[in-house]
Formats: sequence, C-alpha cells, structure tokens
Amino acid sequence: MKTKRLDFIDIVRSVAIIMMLEGHFMTLSLQTVFRNPENPIYDFWKFSRGITAPLFLSISGLIFTYLLLKNKIQGWKNLRVQKGIKRTGVLILLGYLLQFNLYTYFFGGRPLFTSLTQIFHVLQCIGTSLFILISIYLLNHYILKISLGVLLAGLGLMVIIISPTIAELNYNNIPRFIENILIVSKDHSLNTSVFPLFPWCGYVFLGGALGNLIFRLKDKANHFVFPFGLIALGFFIKYLTYPILSGIQYLPGFNRLKPFQYEYEPIRFSQVLIFIGIIILVQKIILKLKASKQLQMPPLVFQVLLAVSFALGCYSFTFPLKNTSQNIIAYTLFFVPIVITLWKLTGWNYKTFLNIGQNTLSVYVLHVILLYQGFFGFRFGSYIKDQLNPFFAIAGAITFVFFFLAYTQYEPILIYQLNRMKLRYKIFKRKKQYKTSTI
Repeated sequence: MKTKRLDFIDIVRSVAIIMMLEGHFMTLSLQTVFRNPENPIYDFWKFSRGITAPLFLSISGLIFTYLLLKNKIQGWKNLRVQKGIKRTGVLILLGYLLQFNLYTYFFGGRPLFTSLTQIFHVLQCIGTSLFILISIYLLNHYILKISLGVLLAGLGLMVIIISPTIAELNYNNIPRFIENILIVSKDHSLNTSVFPLFPWCGYVFLGGALGNLIFRLKDKANHFVFPFGLIALGFFIKYLTYPILSGIQYLPGFNRLKPFQYEYEPIRFSQVLIFIGIIILVQKIILKLKASKQLQMPPLVFQVLLAVSFALGCYSFTFPLKNTSQNIIAYTLFFVPIVITLWKLTGWNYKTFLNIGQNTLSVYVLHVILLYQGFFGFRFGSYIKDQLNPFFAIAGAITFVFFFLAYTQYEPILIYQLNRMKLRYKIFKRKKQYKTSTI
C-alpha cells in the first residue's frame, strides 16, 4: 500500500516534468506569429504551461512533507531533516551555478558575474522554501505542537496575503541580490527574478499541507473517494477565494495591507488540486481496466489503427486547415501514432514512466544546460529560438521529451560507469604513488 501511495505522487511529478520539458521547448522555439491568445489551441496550451510551475512547487512541498512525517523518528534526528538540509543546499547552489555562462566568459568577453547570476529562480525558490519548511517542522515539533498541516496551510495563505504589500516596500537601500530573493524588482534595467519567495513559496507550503493530509489519511488516500475529494476541494477554493479574502481584507490589521483579494495564486492552487485529482483518478481507472483485461487489443488490430490514424493525419495536411477543429483533428491523427510507436519501440512502461518523476533534478539541470545555455553556455537553444512553426515545434518537443525519457532510463548505467572510471583512476594513482615511493 505504501508503494501505491507514493506512485500517484511520482505520476504527478512525471506528468509535471514532461509538461515542463514540452512547455519550455515550445515557448523557446515557436515563432511569434503563431502566439495568438485568441487561438483556442494556443490559449489552452498557454494555460497548461502556466499551471506547470505551481504544480511542480506544490508537489515538492507535498512529497517532502509526506516523507518527513512518514519517518518513524521525528524531530532533529529524523533522517529526512538531515537529507533535506543537504538537499536545500544543493538546490540553491545548482540554481545559481546554472545562471553562469562559461562560454561567454572565456570566449565572449562577458563578465562571469552579471545581473543574471543574481536572480532567484525555481531551484533557489524550492530549496529556500524547503529549508523554511524544515525550520517550521522543527519549531512545531519542539515548541508549538499543533497540526503541521494547519500551520503550513495558514503560512501559505499568509504568504499570499502579504505578497502585494511586500512587493510595494521600498528596496532602494537593500542590495539587489536580496531584493531578487523576495520579489520581482520594479527596476527592469537589470534582470529580474522569475520565482521570488513572495508569492511562490506559498505553493510549497500549501503543497506541504496537502502532504500532511495524505499522511494522515494513510490507506484512505488509495480510495476512489480521495481524488474526488481533491477535485471538490479545488472547486471550493476556486469559487470561494475572492469572498474569503475580501472578508479578511476588512479585518483589523489586514485592512492596512495592500489589496490582496484579487491575488491569482489561490486560483492556481485550486487548479493544481483539480489537476492532481484528475491524474490520480485516471491512474486508478487505467489500472482497474488493465487488471480486468478490458484494455487488451489484438496487436495486429492496434497496429492497423495506428497506421490508419497516421495515414489520415498525413492526408489531412494536404488540405488547408482553416479552423480550430480541423487543426486538432489533423495534429492528433498525425502525432498520437508517432508518440505511441516511439513508446512501444523504446520499450517504455509504467516503471520507466515513473523514473522521470523520480529524477526531476537531473532532468531539470540538463534541460537548462541544453535550452538556456546554463553554466557551460551550449548554444543549442539559440539556434531554434522563435524559429519553428507549430508542426516542427511539436515534433521537436516530442523528440526532446523522449530524449529525457531515454536519459532517465540509462542514467543509472552512466553513473555506474562514471564510478568505475573514478575507481580505476584511484587505483592507477595509488599504483603510481607506490612505484614512486619504492624508487
């Protein structure tokens, strides 16, 4: 039962990382002429891209809190506390390192430290938020002794409430580096942060509250009622956020703050809850149908259907696609068989799909290096920036995602080979030292 409970978390993480890879590739490569908000397809894609970061931050808080509470030993001696502190250091360090560009430093005459190296991005945000979460957990364990879920939910809500006020403070006498950690600076003459603590750390705390709930529910989280409960809670938050925040705005103390009833973060978190609920529900339905063998189809029939779909997709592109429906049908008929065929040919399955969700950090780091010239300054991303039409952008995004699916499958082998090389080097070095000492 424990494995199942973690499975749906890894499934959501896998979906989130795939959405991130696809979204970043499409955003970078799609020609500006096709970025039309009035186009329903582009508008839906933009919405799905917008939910990716809140989903990722919420899942980070969820799984960390769940594993923190799941450990038999609580308090400072909790192994997750020790690992978490190390992890936060790694995340923050990697986040800043990825903002360096060695190529432009050595070959372009650009300084190593620029305004870009001072911004606060998603890895720094997650790392710092998790460190705060650990501190709150320890404070609550030893002093406060109240429900951690209630504490994190309240803290997440408070971050949302005070974010507009924090953003309006005067930062003229504060170093730009510190300002970037807290807010998106109003001074756009230099690079500004993408994921400052206010309001983004609120998603990590709200995700932590959800992780606490899953831990408290224990085996009940595997029941079919749970995803429906998440979806219902998501709609509850979505439609009651404005009246609740409006009511809080008039309370003593809160009425001195900048208006916060129009903040969009609670709506995004409600969408995260609905999305997680739908993913869990789909997973349970698929596993149930698979167990009852209702999804089985003769291989030949399946291959014929794929071939027919691909042929119809190719045929549809021979005509001008004049409306949204025609575009959806044509692209679906053409690309879905390609994705399924690649999935089958490469031998991917449920386990390998979970692998990408369990290796999010290495996937994120590598994709930043490839697309955004992170650290090394590889210029692959600059060659495709705003260069592709929707057809080739989608084809490229599919290729990009499958590259990382392959990477996560073979990553353990690469690590094993690197460790062997390190061991051989140490043995060679010791032999050389021994020969030198005997001479």
